[in-house]
Amino acid sequence: MIKNLVRALPALCLATAALPAAAQSATGAGSITVIRPLTVTKNTDMAFGTIVRPATSAGNGTVAVTAAATTARSVTGDVVALASTSASAAKFTLDGEGGQSVSVTVPATFTMTSGANSLTVTTSNDLGSPSSVTLDSSLGSAGTKVFYVGGSVPIANDTATGAYSGSFTVTASYN
Repeated sequence: MIKNLVRALPALCLATAALPAAAQSATGAGSITVIRPLTVTKNTDMAFGTIVRPATSAGNGTVAVTAAATTARSVTGDVVALASTSASAAKFTLDGEGGQSVSVTVPATFTMTSGANSLTVTTSNDLGSPSSVTLDSSLGSAGTKVFYVGGSVPIANDTATGAYSGSFTVTASYN
């Protein structure tokens, strides 16, 4: 009996190898969501107006503009803001795909110069921190978000007179 089994074993192995394997399959899927590009537009520059520096170091102070649609200018110390000049926060508009989350980066400071002299502006904005916003509308429609950047500048009695200017870059990216 064992002899017969030993003789049948190679034939049994060949018969098993000749049987086709049961085919298996799985189906995959693909998807993509295409959205419009994101743009950042500067609508209005930041302006502090004209100020008078303090007469003595005891009166050193600051001039500031709020980060809001209705800008308020304030001064501290013996700094005087001339009423005949206006102030404004910088205004920016984000345009992109509606309903999408966007991260906005505003530098914490930037420098304004007048010749060899410089002043450091400390910025503020109305987006909060971290600066992540959602564009209005919904996917498939254009979305927009307007925001404002204000700031403050220290003014000392020895701050050099002159017309100061400088720039800063706001960046935005989809999350």
